[in-house]
Amino acid sequence: MSFYTSLTGLNSASSQLAVTSNNIANVGTTGFKRSRADFGDIFATSPLQKSSSAVGQGVALKQVSQEFSQGNVTFSANALDLAITGDGFFPLKSADGLQDIYTRNGSFLLDDQYNVVNTAGQRLMAATVDSTGSANVNERVILNIPQKTTGEAKETSSITLGLNFPADATVVSTAFNREDPATYNKSTALTVYDSGGNSYLATIYYVKTQNATQAAPTNKWQTFVYVGDSLVSASLQQATNSQSQALYVNQYGDLKPYSEVKDLLTVGKTQMFSLDQLTDTRISTAAQLAGTALASSVFNFGTTQAPLNIPLGFDIDIDNTGNPVTVNLSEFAGRQAVSGTEIATAITNQLAIAYGDDMYYDVTKNLADSKMALSIVSGTGTQTVDIDLLNVGSAFVTDKTKVTKSQLVTEIQRQLAAATPPITDITVSFDLETQKIKLKPTLTSTITTIQTSGGTTSSGASNELFGLTDTLTALNSSWENSFSNRLEANTTTFIRSIENQRYGMAMTFDSVSKSFSLSSGTTGDNSSISITNTDASVKTLFGINDGSILGSATALRGVASTPAVATGTAILFNAANSFAVDITNNKFVVTVGSVKGTVEIPTRGDYTMATFVSALQTGINQLGSTTGETVNGVAVVFDTTNNRLQFTSGTTGSDAFIKVSGSTNFGLGEVESARGATATWIRPTQYQGLVDGVAQPKYIDEFGNETTSSDGFTALPEWSPIYLDKGELTFDTGGKLVSPTAGTQLETVYLADGKGALTINIDYGSSTQYSSPFAVLAQSQDGAPEGDLVGVDISGDGLVSASYSNGVQKSLAKILLVNFSSPTGLRQIGDSSFLASAASGDPKLGTAGSAGFGILRSGATERSNVDLTQELVDLITAQRNFQANAKAIETSTTMTNAIIQIRS
Repeated sequence: MSFYTSLTGLNSASSQLAVTSNNIANVGTTGFKRSRADFGDIFATSPLQKSSSAVGQGVALKQVSQEFSQGNVTFSANALDLAITGDGFFPLKSADGLQDIYTRNGSFLLDDQYNVVNTAGQRLMAATVDSTGSANVNERVILNIPQKTTGEAKETSSITLGLNFPADATVVSTAFNREDPATYNKSTALTVYDSGGNSYLATIYYVKTQNATQAAPTNKWQTFVYVGDSLVSASLQQATNSQSQALYVNQYGDLKPYSEVKDLLTVGKTQMFSLDQLTDTRISTAAQLAGTALASSVFNFGTTQAPLNIPLGFDIDIDNTGNPVTVNLSEFAGRQAVSGTEIATAITNQLAIAYGDDMYYDVTKNLADSKMALSIVSGTGTQTVDIDLLNVGSAFVTDKTKVTKSQLVTEIQRQLAAATPPITDITVSFDLETQKIKLKPTLTSTITTIQTSGGTTSSGASNELFGLTDTLTALNSSWENSFSNRLEANTTTFIRSIENQRYGMAMTFDSVSKSFSLSSGTTGDNSSISITNTDASVKTLFGINDGSILGSATALRGVASTPAVATGTAILFNAANSFAVDITNNKFVVTVGSVKGTVEIPTRGDYTMATFVSALQTGINQLGSTTGETVNGVAVVFDTTNNRLQFTSGTTGSDAFIKVSGSTNFGLGEVESARGATATWIRPTQYQGLVDGVAQPKYIDEFGNETTSSDGFTALPEWSPIYLDKGELTFDTGGKLVSPTAGTQLETVYLADGKGALTINIDYGSSTQYSSPFAVLAQSQDGAPEGDLVGVDISGDGLVSASYSNGVQKSLAKILLVNFSSPTGLRQIGDSSFLASAASGDPKLGTAGSAGFGILRSGATERSNVDLTQELVDLITAQRNFQANAKAIETSTTMTNAIIQIRS
């Protein structure tokens, strides 16, 4: 038996020698994993044999297994050479596509079909990827790297040009001709592509058409685009704002973005408007009625002018109140040389008072206020007249709680005339400047003294409404007597309701044309004016006839003007608390228009900001002048946010003026004067385009298309789209591009020989107009021809990306890795390749760098993991084992020979 036992030793030594020799032979094989011979002893006993005395029967080769330790990585110039750093195998398909093969050998190349294969023709498998590079592990394909971007040619749809246009370029007025360089300033050219990748030369010519001026503060350049020899016109393009929102225009030239007018837009035909043609700036005007021309500018109201129906009245309604005011010329009765300007001023003043914000007086509120005594001293003696405003024969309206200033004056005048004997040489009037009732003798030589006192001769009571007491006051140096108090309303009821109050209307007289005209106070198409019930004498003498100017839904007079707004500084106390007003701070110097006066509000210790503002506003609106002008409609408000007072005139336009000065406690120590502004508006002009050389008005139909047909157009909608001039570039005086901000959209150009069509947008957004020479700062287009492969990149996670000569970057696939629960169970098939077996387990797919898988390194391969030193030691060991076993056989043979010799 020892002979056979030694023989198994020889066989095992030979096997070890063979494995070691194989390892040494493959030390230069890429991806090779060294083998190891695993041996086991042979030991057999029978069931009844004593195992302690049994002798082994030799050794047997159990298996030859691989050690899958990491081999060294070497680098190469081939991007398809791959090395795995860590666990995993490359998945391959056999050349016939039927067998799954696995390897660590990453030496790959392209076959004739541009598939990635190894030297044995086995093809590398990879997963498909989406546009983000994410792999679909369940969809595996053979890794293919196309050499051309077949089907990847891209049609040019956008061109980006960053140019500098010279600011000092000459404006060219000659008609453009690309063959004549004198008809354009500059040009640029670039290549564009159709969908098939065919290239065309696109040339753009630039013609400066406008230098900035005061009237038109922009610089303009016109562009002409040719693709090959075909002129490509710019298409219709709606103007946008800086946020790229489409702009719309109304009939007054106001521009608003889509977000602000989207709920007001209607579908229908409208006129076409150009942004660059919004240049017809107009001043907003008031509604105005003009009289006919007269023979003279001086008028005679004396008795020799005959016969006149004094008071020569007519009705005027301003801005459609429905409650007209009757004006008259009775104040000129008896005068023989009245100028047209005087008449116009008188009517203007009457309208201001009648349409103003005066309040009623209640003569029943305080019985003492309804009575007064007048003592008239003349050469014939003294006459005392008791005035009783509640007299049963008074000229007041039946409601004595609603009495006007003029009614008060009329009643006092009436009771003087009704005295015994009648007093007819005293004129009672209202002084607009002092806001007091005034008494003045017609002939001062007749009456020397007029004394007033409160109450009557019998009562002796005081009169708070007029400021009269028992102390008599005589004529002043102007031979007149004014009541002591300013006549301030003792009610809060407006004579004319707030919604029917009007300010700023005026009658004027043109001394050149010798004609009167009447205008509303407000400007714009909402203003209106109407004259009715004109006396026949007025028509004849003054050329004023019944007529009206109505409000208009169509732009005629523009928009409303703005008032004057004066703002104080912050007040110096807490406005939330009550406060006192005394003689040190109750006076305010106010100028409104041409009326200047001092407002004194009553002194009180319990003002709130609301009551203070009301008192100040009332006082300002009671101001007047000696020429009959009055202040109306001034609004006083307290700005709680900024803690200050604000004053707004009732009138609007550039003639509106307001200035207020008062105590610094109220923030009125240094208030800047304020003036209103007469509004301007722009009348949009319908765009006209050349059709067969003839200018024709253009319309935009309900589908947004340009047309010359007016069919279906009835009236302008509230808001219409506004467009840029086709192909025009506009720069401001700072050299910045104003329009188009969204690029110039070109019409579709159809290519020769049926090669398709191009629709291109040219973006000039980064262009400028500076004093430097013409320069191309940036130029690009998004089209591309088919490209040739110029590079392949394989990332550490296995993503394969290809770069092509047309600039296309494409993710082709992602190389997957495979691992096994027991790699030593893999079946070797040569070429450093393995097959799965039951011992290895099923393959597990994953991406490089994920858990359980190594990473990929492109342009590198993994060397064999054979250690030559270890293998040489193993050779010596195998040799020694072999020699020892051979010696055992030799010994066994000698022993056998000895036994044979004994027998013989």
